[in-house]
Amino acid sequence: MPIKVLLVDDHKIVRQGVRAYLCTLADIEVIAEADSGAAALLAVDQHHPDVVLMDLEMPGELDGISTTRQIRKQHPATQVIVVTSHHQDEYIFPAVRAGAVSYLLKDVEPDELADAIRKAASGEAVLDSRVASRIILELQGLRQDEVNPFTELSEREFEVLRLIAAGKSNAEIANTLVIGESTVKTHISNLLKKLHLEDRTQAAVYAWQQGIVRRK
Repeated sequence: MPIKVLLVDDHKIVRQGVRAYLCTLADIEVIAEADSGAAALLAVDQHHPDVVLMDLEMPGELDGISTTRQIRKQHPATQVIVVTSHHQDEYIFPAVRAGAVSYLLKDVEPDELADAIRKAASGEAVLDSRVASRIILELQGLRQDEVNPFTELSEREFEVLRLIAAGKSNAEIANTLVIGESTVKTHISNLLKKLHLEDRTQAAVYAWQQGIVRRK
């Protein structure tokens, strides 16, 4: 049986180009396309692909990272390969943390993309060399003079930081995340300590500076 693939990218010309190539391969079948995170979730529910090729920046409330997280949670048998033009920390680490099995850049060679799809279907990871070097440097601790929020903060602390940057109060954060205000205060205290910041105002500024939140 061919490997079933879902293409997720808001640019139709990109999807057409990838589909045109993959359709020449006997062992890979493009079963659907989606131009947004919401459409991708519906397509996964309907078609149950083996592999999803995921862009990171898309219109609507669900970006590629949030969509990846939901796909992996709801359909753990479906693997996600990020295919993007971004190789900065603010994209790499959240995508890997969300459950992406591989991270490729859009200048990837067609045969390398096909090989990554085959490996993903078997649960094997493939990383662009520029991405791999960033992860290795982080694991080796070669940037100890800097705090990397994308590796230091837990997923929940990340969510709290994003909501702080959006101007939410503790009560609003608690309501959004369905947790108690005391728990919110604990998360804020922990993230401030990890990031060496003094208060939530500094945290909000920091979040914007580091690209943790981005203007639509």
